[in-house]
Amino acid sequence: MTTTPPDQDSGQDPNDLIPLPPTDILSDADENEFVEASIVEANSFPLSKTGIAAWILVGSITLLMFSFVAYSQLFPEQEIGGDASSSELMTLQMQGKLIVGQEQLLALAGEPPSDTKQSLPEQFDTGSYEQRLCYAILKGELEGPEAVKEQLIQLDTKVLENKDVLTLTEDQAKLRQLIEKLNREYSQGNLDSSDILPLTDRQLIESRLGWTGQLALLPKETPLTTQRKTLESEALTMLILIFIIAIGGLGIGLASLISLIVLGIRLRRKKMRSNFEIRFYNHNVYIETFALWMILFFGSSLGSSFFLTQIELDPANSLFVQLLIFFGSLICLAWPVFRGIPFAQVRKDIGWTCSNPFKEFLSSIPSYLATLSLLLPGFLAMFILVALVSSFQETHEFGSPIAPGHPIQELIAEGGTRMILMIFLTACVAAPIVEETVFRGILYRHLRDVKSFSARWMSVLFAAVINAIIFAAIHPQGIYGIPVLAMLAIGFSLAREWRGSLVSSMAMHAIHNTLVTCVSLVIL
Repeated sequence: MTTTPPDQDSGQDPNDLIPLPPTDILSDADENEFVEASIVEANSFPLSKTGIAAWILVGSITLLMFSFVAYSQLFPEQEIGGDASSSELMTLQMQGKLIVGQEQLLALAGEPPSDTKQSLPEQFDTGSYEQRLCYAILKGELEGPEAVKEQLIQLDTKVLENKDVLTLTEDQAKLRQLIEKLNREYSQGNLDSSDILPLTDRQLIESRLGWTGQLALLPKETPLTTQRKTLESEALTMLILIFIIAIGGLGIGLASLISLIVLGIRLRRKKMRSNFEIRFYNHNVYIETFALWMILFFGSSLGSSFFLTQIELDPANSLFVQLLIFFGSLICLAWPVFRGIPFAQVRKDIGWTCSNPFKEFLSSIPSYLATLSLLLPGFLAMFILVALVSSFQETHEFGSPIAPGHPIQELIAEGGTRMILMIFLTACVAAPIVEETVFRGILYRHLRDVKSFSARWMSVLFAAVINAIIFAAIHPQGIYGIPVLAMLAIGFSLAREWRGSLVSSMAMHAIHNTLVTCVSLVIL
């Protein structure tokens, strides 16, 4: 492949020569004329009119999506009252499992029961009415029936104080009566909930209060020993899994630091080189393609959300529709073909190539580990953002919690085999393939090419940062997710630059989403 010398004023490394278009696209007679015209155009103003229009569209959609989510986070309309969702009880449910699991671990170790009772942090006694009931149940587990009675009296007082904004639903009022009845019988020595409540009432407690509701039906010393042991085993399993995750996290953190150092040394010694080939002659087509993808994906997502809301489709089926939208949005790749670029060339341009899949997958492991080190400043920035936003937000004590999160957490909390399968397919298969194709394939191609006459490090930095900002801004995590997602996207872009193929960044994306999803399943 023929190359042209770099612009002397650009500060580009003399070794970073700019490759010409493949010879099957231009004839030898037209090659020099094409290159001279392209260099003049790129140095003067690299974007065409359609490229400018595409960028205006991309910027507008990105700003609109980000502003919508950010506004809802900065100025949330807290829902006060109404039946609580499963996700609102997640934190307290996990706390309850850890408490019971710790007691079981001590029992297995042969440790005598401690005279010092565990205490439940008061900050958990906030949020929805159901969460307050769960708090009372856990107090009873730790301190006995009298603590439940006191907690229910305090809860009644708080409800009266907030009667102007809080009206209990029929289920909430029923739950309050059932918990009080159970506690009264337990204090009198009757510990068999099946004798105290009919099946329909016990099912209501389990369905509305989850694992903590089961704990309320199976107190210590209950004659229903088999069910109680099952509950205790679940709590112990949770405790062990969290311990394993913590140890694994420390190991991954150490491996991340080692990978970052090793890759840095190899880069310093020039044993790593970029395999990304510059093709400055098609970059306008690719920003048009990216803009078209945004229209297709977000337009279809919004349209399907409105339609599915009207017909009240099952959440698992809704995720299946989203899966189809993910893969269907890749029809945007027909646009560069329509604009005259052979599909074989499109595949090369966006990184849909791989000479050795096994080698590319192996390269994704140290690349991902090194990227995890970049997440540390991202998490620090996120915590600072949360603290700053929380400092001026007024929250109601019965309001839903305001915290960083993803809508998929609600789906995970609902559980179900089919739902979990759809979550894995969407988050761990569809998202890595589609998002890497459009961001590190299409958009990164445009950004690198449009800045190709700068020094290589400037071009890579420009492309990675702009790519990361757009990637993070359109995700539903909003302002809280920007720092972490942007750092993650920069790592994916650097892997794309290094390997020249999307396989490595797709694998990194899949590894990350799989780990996060698995940890969420354990915790939630």
